[in-house]
Amino acid sequence: MREFTEAWGRSEKTPLWLMAGGAALLTVAGIASPPDSALMVAGGVVSGLILVARPDIAFALIFGIESLFTEDVLLVNEQLEQTIYKISLPYLGLNIFEAALLLLALITFLQQRGVVYGTRLDFALAWFGAACVVGYITCLFYYKDPALLFEPRRLMHLFVAYYLTVNLLRTKESLLIFLTILLAAVALKAGEGVYLFTAGQGLQIKWKIRAIFTDWADSLMFVTYLLILAAFLVERVRFPGKWIFTALSPVVFFSLLVSYKRAYYIAILAGFVALFWIQGRKSRFRLILFSGLAAVMLMGLITITDQWTAVSLRVQSIVQPTKESSANYRLVEWQNALICIRKNPLFGIGLGGVMPMEIWLSRTNLLGVHNTFLWVAVKMGAFGLFPYLLVHFAFLRRLHRQNEVLRDPFLRVLSKGIYCSFIAFCAAQMFAPMFAQMRTAAYLGVILGIGMMLAQHDYLPPSQVQSLDK
Repeated sequence: MREFTEAWGRSEKTPLWLMAGGAALLTVAGIASPPDSALMVAGGVVSGLILVARPDIAFALIFGIESLFTEDVLLVNEQLEQTIYKISLPYLGLNIFEAALLLLALITFLQQRGVVYGTRLDFALAWFGAACVVGYITCLFYYKDPALLFEPRRLMHLFVAYYLTVNLLRTKESLLIFLTILLAAVALKAGEGVYLFTAGQGLQIKWKIRAIFTDWADSLMFVTYLLILAAFLVERVRFPGKWIFTALSPVVFFSLLVSYKRAYYIAILAGFVALFWIQGRKSRFRLILFSGLAAVMLMGLITITDQWTAVSLRVQSIVQPTKESSANYRLVEWQNALICIRKNPLFGIGLGGVMPMEIWLSRTNLLGVHNTFLWVAVKMGAFGLFPYLLVHFAFLRRLHRQNEVLRDPFLRVLSKGIYCSFIAFCAAQMFAPMFAQMRTAAYLGVILGIGMMLAQHDYLPPSQVQSLDK
């Protein structure tokens, strides 16, 4: 594999006023924040210099650090994580991570003198963004409550993360740094899961079912970690830290298991099926061996931790959803969603609107519909659902072509890993409200951005790179 290109250079040095302004802004935020956040903000002030000197590294660090924290407040043991997401900038309501991403986006825009790099996915994403704006306006028209900004605020992470990915990860060096930091963060999060399990903490769902992670983004990261790593192992392509991440894979696998997220059990299965489908004969044989070893490891983990009953109950609820209360609840929830869509087919009930329960349910679901496609249709109607589906179609079509023409081994295998991760994401969307949390939206933006930019890193003639967009 050829050496990585040099970092994205700049024609001029970073303006001193810009560095000072970024650090000053973070300092003001620190003074206005609660005392228990002083250490974190102090670190943010120092990292402000990184924001302007190497925005690509800053983006990797921000996204990697955010991967370690959750927005879910159900786990009482995660006091630090709860604290961080309660911290917000005065008058703005933005948490620290949101402020950092927006500041980084502003710095990137100024350093590029207003030049914005884009891809052929921009049209579909812009249409979906317009649908989000219309959805918020629709909700304000009916409910007249500006506080309902919380749903479009979560979706904002999709567009900001996509913009930063496309405009900062423009070299293979930047891409490798981002990938390494992300995998390291996910491994650390998985290590936390093992610790919490051994300490007897987590959320008790049913008998012997004690979910360690209740946040959708955590399990999503675990699935991505395993699929990308599997792609590199099957194709025998190296990257720095590959064998370290391989050695840590049982920890990630176990954390995915004890999350008890049925949607991600299905997601990782769909991802491995996709990986098998796009491989050649020799690679398929290696994947079968790899899957066999993974199955043995999985059964060993279940046996050692005495989780056979818990896992079988979750798997049984997938095959027989009407016999399990939570799964049956979602079926009724989907019926309510379809009724709501028929009554509001064009623009939906608006972002922030509460879906009426036409069929009685014992409890109200605060997260929305446990199906992202139905959620989009309920909130934004056909005007939002169509561009959202278009994003999926265009992205999968692009990656399918890239998998056949990329010459660089590292980029080709990464493209396959991203492809399978997105397939897994699509499968999880059928059973999970992906936009109920900020990190899942940011994750989607990063995946879309990396996938669309891979061809730009390859050593292909310009004519061949352009042909991918046709």
